[in-house]
Parts: sequence; C-alpha cells; structure tokens
Amino acid sequence: MKLRLFIVPALLLLLSAGIGGCVKSGYVGAAGDLYAGATVTDAELVSLSKQMRAVGDKQNTVATGKNKYAARLARLTQRFQNEDGLSLNFKAYITPEVNANATADGSIRVYSGLMDMMTDNELLFVIGHEIGHVKDGDSLDKIRMAYLSSAAVKAGAASVSGPVALSATQLGELLHVVLNAQFSQKQEYDADQYGYNLLKKYNVDRQAAVSALQKLASLGSSGGITSSHPDSADRAKRIADKIAENG
Repeated sequence: MKLRLFIVPALLLLLSAGIGGCVKSGYVGAAGDLYAGATVTDAELVSLSKQMRAVGDKQNTVATGKNKYAARLARLTQRFQNEDGLSLNFKAYITPEVNANATADGSIRVYSGLMDMMTDNELLFVIGHEIGHVKDGDSLDKIRMAYLSSAAVKAGAASVSGPVALSATQLGELLHVVLNAQFSQKQEYDADQYGYNLLKKYNVDRQAAVSALQKLASLGSSGGITSSHPDSADRAKRIADKIAENG
C-alpha cells in the first residue's frame, strides 16, 4: 500500500486562508488537517472515489442495456477496460450537458450531450484524455485536496484513524467538489498528450483530437469540460502543430 505525503498542498491551503484565518481556526486545527491528509493512502482514496461514484451514478440517469448511448460507449471502450495497466469502467449519463470526467478509481463518465456533438474518433480522444488524468494521478490529486478540505473530514479527523466515514450526502458533496475542481495547465496538456498518443496507438486519425477541442472551444466557457484551463482553442492549436511537425 503506497503512502503519499501531502504536505505542500496542505501548506498552500493554510497560506491561502491568510494569517488571520489561521489565528481564528487555530494552529492545532490546521495541524490536524495536515495530519489527516498525510495519513490517507492512495488505496484508501481510490476506495473513497469508488464510493463517491456509486452515489453519483444514483443521482444521474445512467444509460443501460440497448440504449443507443450505452451501446455506442460500450463499443468504443471495449478495448480500454484494462488500458495501460488501469482497471477502468465506463458509463454514459443521459443529460444535455457537454461533459466527461474521471475519478481516481478508474470510473469514466461520458455525458450524452457530449456524445451527440462528437464523432466516434473525437470521443476516443476525449476518453483518452480522461484516462490520462487517471494514469497521471491528476484525479487522485483532486480527491486528496477535496478530502483534506472537507468540513466532514475536519470534524472527524481528531477521533478517527484513517479515512473518515462519510454519509451518502457527504459523498455526493465531495464528488461535486472533485468534479468541479479545475486541473492545472500542465495536467490538461499532459492529458491531451495522452489522448493524442492513444489515438496514435490504435491507428485512429489524430486530427480527431484537434476537431474535438475545436468543438469544445466553440461552446465557450460554460462549466464542465468546456471551462478547462488552458483554453480549448489553444490546446487544439498545440495538437495541430504537433501533427504538422510529426507528419
């Protein structure tokens, strides 16, 4: 079981609160938060991610059986169940929202609104991008930060060793925080690279990566996948330049 210390981000949280905030909350409370974040293992956070996803799946309309979205996603992702050593699972949500996301347990959710506007090859890029966030540990970093700053965790950290048990409501709230936290510029670029490499690996036209990002850019910043930083248009240009350089 791998133990990852999470000291620097925790210190950044303290600094962002300001000296006055630290005085009000007390150094002991801040130290307790730091301890809780430092002693939760990757495996425990992955388990927590799985619990969050179970709650999230109940809160959304999941495409099942012969539903066209379920069937299409199953066809596109059948080769990715154990991609790059990861245990992945895929579901489609029936919603007009244009979005896709991944959590640290390998759960990837693709929204029907996104599927409606993307070709199969473009969806493969987006799916590859989300797999990249799991593989690179970005999704794990997100839940660690959200867990560390959770009020429920802070309340229980003093009396519980290891992860604090959360209710279904608290798990849903934590999932909301995780899915709405933005990735860094580097994380987005790296995930784009992963998606690009996945297209190349499976002999899929890499121009699909460019057109997928261009479609997202055309929507503007409206939340979800379209509000990512850096701008989708800039990311599309980076990949177009890469294709031009590599032939």
